[in-house]
Amino acid sequence: MIDNTNNQYKYTNKFYFVGVSLSPNSINESGFAVLDKTKNIIRIDKFFHLEDLENYLEALAPLDTMIVCVDLPRNIVMNIGKWRQEARNTRTFKIGDFDMQQRFLWTKRFCDRGSDLCKTLLDLEVDVYRYYCYLAKNNLNLNSPYKSRSPADCKHLQMAIHHSLNVKGIPSNLIPLSGLEALMGAYTALKIGTAQEGEGYFNIGEHGGIPIINPAV
Repeated sequence: MIDNTNNQYKYTNKFYFVGVSLSPNSINESGFAVLDKTKNIIRIDKFFHLEDLENYLEALAPLDTMIVCVDLPRNIVMNIGKWRQEARNTRTFKIGDFDMQQRFLWTKRFCDRGSDLCKTLLDLEVDVYRYYCYLAKNNLNLNSPYKSRSPADCKHLQMAIHHSLNVKGIPSNLIPLSGLEALMGAYTALKIGTAQEGEGYFNIGEHGGIPIINPAV
């Protein structure tokens, strides 16, 4: 669980909120985005290797002034048949009393890429959390009527992030999807630093011992 007793400390001493959207491997691009406390975009970019991200974070600012939210990359081995990425049932209807450990078995559907990055950042005393972009998108009411991951869907998501989440500095050109998903992670990090659990965000589980956070509008 997240300790809310030092939440005010986080709000006054955290100035950079970083979201990282990870791909399952280094062949496909991943994205990262950085927001400040007033929801201004500091940077949106892409990377392929985790080492590049580590170098950027170390050059961005003192590590104790940032909160980092790292996406849960899909397990491409399960991306076939009934386990297709966008058909995964993560909110099963509960009709009886089950072992509480069964509650978060859905986290096993993700690969471990990024776990070493999180451990490295934790060793450097960075506040690190995980998030799942599909759940975040749903909880923030950013879904669109267009085909998933199409240009129209990406444009709708970009405008929704600007108008619904009041994120400033959105460019006029289309941001790559990895950057938009990273923006949702940065918004999640901002919520962790400025809101109380149960109001601005929810702890929905853990992956590799790191809390998984779902943001609220």
